[in-house]
Amino acid sequence: MSEVGVFSASIAVDPGIQLGAVHDHLYGANLEHIGRSIYEGVWAELLRNRKFLGHDHAYVGLSEGLAHQHPSFGVVAPWEALAPDDDHVLFVHDNTTFYTGAQSQRITIRRADGQPHGIRQGGLTVDAGRSYQVRVVLKGIGQEVEVRLGDQVWRIADVSSDWQTYRTELTIGQADDDAVFSIAHSAEGDLWVGCVSVMPADNVDGFRPDVIEALREWGPTFLRWPGGNFASAYHWEHGIGDRDTRPGYLDPAWSLWESNDVGTDEFIALCRHVGTEPILTNNMGTGTPDEAARWIAYCNSGPETEMGRLRAANGFPEPHAVTTWFVGNEQFGNWQVGHCDAETYAHRYLAFADAMLAVDDTLDLIAVGVPNDLYGRWNELVLRQAGDRIRELSVHYYSIRTEKWSTPPPASELYWPKVASAHEVCAMLDRTWEIVRAHADPAPTIAFDEWNTYVGGKPPDFFEDYGIADALYTGALMNGCLQRAAWVTMSACFNLINVMGNYRVTPTQVWKTPTTLVLELFTRFRGPVAVACSADGPTVATPAAGTLPAYDAVPLVDAAATCDPDKGVLYLSVVNRDPDRAGTIDVTGVTRGDGGRLLRVTGGGPQDLNTEDAPEAVVIEEDPLPADGPLRIPPHTVAMAVLPIETNDA
Repeated sequence: MSEVGVFSASIAVDPGIQLGAVHDHLYGANLEHIGRSIYEGVWAELLRNRKFLGHDHAYVGLSEGLAHQHPSFGVVAPWEALAPDDDHVLFVHDNTTFYTGAQSQRITIRRADGQPHGIRQGGLTVDAGRSYQVRVVLKGIGQEVEVRLGDQVWRIADVSSDWQTYRTELTIGQADDDAVFSIAHSAEGDLWVGCVSVMPADNVDGFRPDVIEALREWGPTFLRWPGGNFASAYHWEHGIGDRDTRPGYLDPAWSLWESNDVGTDEFIALCRHVGTEPILTNNMGTGTPDEAARWIAYCNSGPETEMGRLRAANGFPEPHAVTTWFVGNEQFGNWQVGHCDAETYAHRYLAFADAMLAVDDTLDLIAVGVPNDLYGRWNELVLRQAGDRIRELSVHYYSIRTEKWSTPPPASELYWPKVASAHEVCAMLDRTWEIVRAHADPAPTIAFDEWNTYVGGKPPDFFEDYGIADALYTGALMNGCLQRAAWVTMSACFNLINVMGNYRVTPTQVWKTPTTLVLELFTRFRGPVAVACSADGPTVATPAAGTLPAYDAVPLVDAAATCDPDKGVLYLSVVNRDPDRAGTIDVTGVTRGDGGRLLRVTGGGPQDLNTEDAPEAVVIEEDPLPADGPLRIPPHTVAMAVLPIETNDA
């Protein structure tokens, strides 16, 4: 790491001035059904479209024609025909005979030629010596069916004339990152495939063990699910019970096919494995108060109740005990399913709250809010109608917003805008709080439950290359939340996996972004109270980018502090925004003891990031700290100083 100089700054701390309790909900993340966040992310299923939802292959080229029929016509995408032959086999996406939803895949051999015909899906990654659980739901005429996965073959004799589930476990002999799964038969007649599944046998309740292990290393304090925009058309009752018979559908929020494989019970199981609190978002777009109330009862009622018995029948006799619920998501936005005006939202919020609290009056409910006074003075109008029933108000804000540009700005031009984005976020939070206090007494606290930089992520994957600049943005944003701990009671980065993700996941690998490493520092090293902390030092002028304005004076050093008075430990989080110079920082207001440490997220240069080829280019590094002397914070670094302090200072 090259340095071209040093600058001086100071941080004044006063543990005697407490700014507010540090809420556990400051350290969470969103997990939304979008892109490759859940499916092809944390969920272990290898196959895509295992329930044969949606359209088939129609024609080759841009339009139909007399000779343009696709060789896989009738096969539901992304599946393909195995040994297509118009003279011998007919493929049909069957909407009359089906097992789940409203469609199955039919393979009709019209004239046997002694060759197997069927469907295949390639591009799968399988490992040598690893076992895979294979499940197929078939209906046929008593024929033999051949199932292949990589170099393994499974033959099912005498397929039933009624729908039946067949299971086996196959152990792969040779590794293959372009393996094929196929189902075929050679007897004249019909074979229907209702749904299929291929999962590594070491899955953890359906989830990838390597992803769970990586999530535990951070340990987000909560996960918010199932969205986000997705929540506004999500009907939870379709996502419980036998996974193979849950109906799939086309999600109107993201125009993606949803298999309903991951529902309430699966999400709760994931949270238990990770050790995090589940938080749910109710559907206020196409949902009803009664539906929301049933969800509360399903999650929280005892096994002796109707909904508790249903949950127990699904394998979860003990209540899920979900205590925090969002009542809708971004209903102010014209992109949202169920978009409505502020007064209508307020009335609907009250109806939902009444229904939900009638089931469980201990719930913490979070209402939909907006940054500042945007969207027709939404906060003012909602609080005027329902402010006395709102204890916490949701705020979402994404910085820079060049994702809709045809060509996003290059990373080399975004360093300063990204590190200045938290400066804008803090000003937004202050203005929002001012408006909230003006229109509600007592004022609800702020749940800042969706935030991130948003530069180049495009559908369907929404991948962003989060690097050191994003880590600095995250550190300063978290400092801003701690400095406002009295009224910012929740913070959640969007999104946990792949889609603008804290973690990037491929079929064989999981790695953390620098943003995740910063959140890991803040989550692991914190005291129960935020205390007075102010930084003084040089400033820098930063350019505008996207929706971000230019600033004349952004501080190079940003800091916040939490304290554990009982243990005599101060946790001082420091951001050095300078890309080239280290900061020599005097810390005043506390008497430090021995045994201090400095943990830091930095890299070899200000554009560094973690990638599939270099998953640990940026890591958390640690050094001991002496009991006196200034802190030395390297350039482009987020640091956490863990400082033993004299108890009389606390």
